[in-house]
Amino acid sequence: MKRALQNKISSLPETCGVYIFKNSEGKIIYIGKAVKLKRRVQSYFRESSWKDEKVRKIAEESSDMDFIIVPSEREALLLEANLIYKYKPRYNILLKESRFYPYIYISRDEFPYVELRRDRKAPGMYFGPYTSTRLVRSILELLQRIFKVRSCKQSLDRIKKACFLYHLKMCSAPCVGKITKEEYKKSLDNFIEFLEGNTLSVRTSLEERMYRLADNLQFEQAKEIRDVLDSMDKLYSRQAVDVPQDLSIDVLALSSGILVLLEIRGGMLLGKLVYDFPEGKVSDFISQFYLAREKHRPKSLIVSGLRKTETNMFKSEFEYIGKPRTEFESRLMKIAFQNIEQELNIRIGAVETLKQTRNILGLKKIPRFIEGIDISHTQGLMTVASLVVFESGKPDKSRYRRYRIRNLEVPNDFEALATVIKRRYSKHPLPDLLFIDGGFPQLRAVSEALEELNLKTEIVGIAKEEEEIVFPDSRGKLKLPPDHPVMKLLVSIRDETHRFAVNYHRYLRERRFVSSEIDGIPGIGPKRKRLLMKHFKSVSRIKKASEEELCKVIKNKKIVAEILKWAKENGG
Repeated sequence: MKRALQNKISSLPETCGVYIFKNSEGKIIYIGKAVKLKRRVQSYFRESSWKDEKVRKIAEESSDMDFIIVPSEREALLLEANLIYKYKPRYNILLKESRFYPYIYISRDEFPYVELRRDRKAPGMYFGPYTSTRLVRSILELLQRIFKVRSCKQSLDRIKKACFLYHLKMCSAPCVGKITKEEYKKSLDNFIEFLEGNTLSVRTSLEERMYRLADNLQFEQAKEIRDVLDSMDKLYSRQAVDVPQDLSIDVLALSSGILVLLEIRGGMLLGKLVYDFPEGKVSDFISQFYLAREKHRPKSLIVSGLRKTETNMFKSEFEYIGKPRTEFESRLMKIAFQNIEQELNIRIGAVETLKQTRNILGLKKIPRFIEGIDISHTQGLMTVASLVVFESGKPDKSRYRRYRIRNLEVPNDFEALATVIKRRYSKHPLPDLLFIDGGFPQLRAVSEALEELNLKTEIVGIAKEEEEIVFPDSRGKLKLPPDHPVMKLLVSIRDETHRFAVNYHRYLRERRFVSSEIDGIPGIGPKRKRLLMKHFKSVSRIKKASEEELCKVIKNKKIVAEILKWAKENGG
C-alpha cells in the first residue's frame, strides 16, 4: 500500500460514512458505505480478505481515497446510492436495463406539461418505468380526458388561441387563461395521485359527478364521464393480473442474475420490468432503483432475500418491506419468479440458436455480436445506409447507425456498400458476423472493401430471389426452411436493416420535397418548415390541413393564409 494512502486510512474515524477508492489517474473505482469507516476500509488491505477477487483488485488498484462522514446508516445508504448512480465506478455492481422502458414525465414549468420520455435527463418528475409505449400512451390519453393537463411544450406566452385539444376537452388551455394557476395545480396533483396508485378515489369521484349530472338532466356531460369510465375499464381489463383495485405494491424477485419487478398501481399491472443484475444483491437494486433515481415508491415492497439488517435500513422508505404477508402476495411473488424462468428460457433459446448459427454457417466462433447493413435509395437519389446491431440474438437499438452516401455520381449499390464499410470499420471494431442484405455481388464488394482496410470477418447475406443464404467464398449457397431458427434470425436482421434504411430514406425524401415545394411560400423559412413537418409529418398532410390546424402551428394568420393559398394551387 502506498504511504500516502496508508496514512490517510490510519487517520480515518470510526464513524458512519461513505468511502471512495480512486486509482492512480484519480478515477473513482469503488464506492462503499460503513458503520465504522476505519475498520471497513482497513479490511480491503488484509490478505485474508483477498480470497474475494474483487476486494483484491480494489486494493491493488487503489492509490488514493476520500471519505464523507454522515450522521446515520440511512444517510450513508442514500449517499452511496447517489454517488454510484452519478459516477458508475468500475467495481460497483451496476444496474443495467435489459430494455429501454418509457416514463411519464412532468415538467417544472409554471403550468407543467406531461409527455412520454425514454430518458431521465430533463429536470422534473418521472413516473415509471412502464412495460410498453402503447400502455403509457393509453394512460396519458385517459388522464388528459380526466384532468386536462397540457401536453404541448410550447412557451405559453406566445400562444394566442387555444388548440384543438382544448376543443376535444383534453386540455384546460392555461395558454389562453382558461384556468387559474391554483386550479391547474389541483388538477395536476390529482393527476399525480392517480399515477401513484390512488385510482379508486378518482373513479369514485367520477361516478359521483356522472350521477349528479344525470340527476340534473345534463345527460350529454354525464355521457362524457361515462365514456371516460369505460376507457378506464378497458385499460384495466387489458392487464392480465387479477388484483384488488386499491392495491399499490411492487413485487421484486432476483435469481440467476436476472431481476423481475412487477409494478402494480391502483390494482393495475403497469409493468413487468426485467433487469440484468449479475452478482448484485436485492439491497443493491433497491438502493440504485428507488433511492438514487428518486423513483416514486409504492406503499409496500414485497421482496424475498433481504437480511434483517437490510430490511431495517429500508423500512423508513416504505410502509412495508419484506416477505409476502398473505397468500395473494405469495402468488404474485410466484408469478415474478415464473417470469424469471421464462426470461432464462428465452435467453437459453437465443444461445442455442447462435450455436446452431455457428455450426450451420461454418463460423469460427459463436456470433454474439452481429451487425447488418442495407442500402436504400430512389433511382439513385438520396442513397442511405443503415447499420443495425444484434447482441446475443436481440437487437440493441441504442447502437444503430445510419449513413448518408454523398460521393456517388451515378447509382451504385456496390460502391455505396464499400463506402459504408470503410467509414464504419476504419473507426469501429468488426462484429463476429457481418450480415449484408444482398447476394454474392454485394458480399464481394464488402469483402474487397475490408481487404483494403486489412480487415477480415465472417460475412453472409440472403439472396432475395430464392431466399438463400450466400457466402463470399467457396461455401456457395445454403437453403434452410423458413421456420428454421437460424433462418428466422437472419431474416429478422434483414428485415430490421431494411426497415431502418427505408425510414431514414423516407425522412430525407420528405425533407427534399419540403425544400422544393414549401420554399416558395412567403414567410416560410427554416424554422417554420421544421415546425410544420414536426407537426404534420408530411407535405400531403400540410396541404390537407385546415386553417384551425395550421394556426396552432403557425401563429401568424397572414402566413397561414399564404399556406392555404399555396395548398389550393397545388392540389390541396
